[in-house]
Amino acid sequence: MRTRNRLIGFAAGIAALAMTVTGCAGGSPSGQASSSGAASVKSEVDANFNLAELIAAAKKEGPITIYDNAAAVEKMAKAFTEKYGIKATGVKVDAAEAFEMVTRESQSGNVQGDVIAIQDVPALINNLIPNGHVYSWIPGDLVDDIEESQRDPLVLINDPNFFSYNTEVYDKCPVSNLWELTTDKWTHKIAMEDPAGSNKMLDWFSQMEQFGEDEMKAAYKEQFGQEFTGESATKEWVTKLAANAPILTNSNEDVSAAVGAPGQADPPIGLMASSKFRNVEEKGYKQGTCPELKPWAGLAAPKSIVIAKGTKNPNAAKLFVHFAMTEEGIAPQVKDGKYSSNTAITQPDDPSGSAELRDKIFFFDNAGADKDWKARQDWTDLWRTSVKK
Repeated sequence: MRTRNRLIGFAAGIAALAMTVTGCAGGSPSGQASSSGAASVKSEVDANFNLAELIAAAKKEGPITIYDNAAAVEKMAKAFTEKYGIKATGVKVDAAEAFEMVTRESQSGNVQGDVIAIQDVPALINNLIPNGHVYSWIPGDLVDDIEESQRDPLVLINDPNFFSYNTEVYDKCPVSNLWELTTDKWTHKIAMEDPAGSNKMLDWFSQMEQFGEDEMKAAYKEQFGQEFTGESATKEWVTKLAANAPILTNSNEDVSAAVGAPGQADPPIGLMASSKFRNVEEKGYKQGTCPELKPWAGLAAPKSIVIAKGTKNPNAAKLFVHFAMTEEGIAPQVKDGKYSSNTAITQPDDPSGSAELRDKIFFFDNAGADKDWKARQDWTDLWRTSVKK
């Protein structure tokens, strides 16, 4: 039986290699060559998709295993098994572990993970897909409901992080412009994941520079009353933010505690995952979002879903992908604020109020993922040379 302990034990054996993924941002994990870029990565769209035929074919195959960084994958797998009678096991594995596990399994011809949900689109399009380890597949009955920017490869969900404040101290969000966070007033008062150890944050910087420069320049003018005349408004903001001595953490849970713990006199602003707003009820934290913050109230990092090329159960794997892209299948993940890339799904209420914030946050565009991959080391260097403590 393929248990979580067995898989994590395997991951521990390759931990040194996994560090390559998160540490050498611009390099090629496992010594493999990167692909020529995102333009060559296209999902297989099943234009003649027939759900009844897929179900019949899937039921003739064996059990499947799904890797995902979210614990909710266990509930998704259980619901899939109950619905179709096909045994599915969900295994929580972070992006770095999943990357190395999928690579090793593919190279050895011993595929354990049939479906992989991974929050590292740049790694997918530059390594896992072009090296033939996985492929992206979209059922034809759902493709029109998925935005083009999230089809290649297929995005399962977008995980939002919202700028947040302490509602016990402030009647409303005390900042209205991202550039305010670079001013003296907020020195030592911005809590966030350390970008030097977070590909999500590095890719956000890259994506803003590619697709959000106009908004950053407009916000600069609104904040300071003059046009931005430098080379890159995003680089300027990142540099000044780092120099403002932010409170750097290794987890969203730590950010939530720094911002929302009650009884504080002068709490920081924080950038945290939507899921951490459950701490309001569970821990009595005082947290609110900043819906009027310009140019964005936060960001939403994509997580793709792909199929292992060496799976012995390709139809069962495809059926799970289809299930995960439906309202029923993705329910365990969207209930804490994540957004399905299937725009036909109604966003449920959650403690963060993510449904009301969807149009006010920065979404990644897969078209920029190749540049994100190549620029990770540059953004890491910029952050590390600029950050103050």
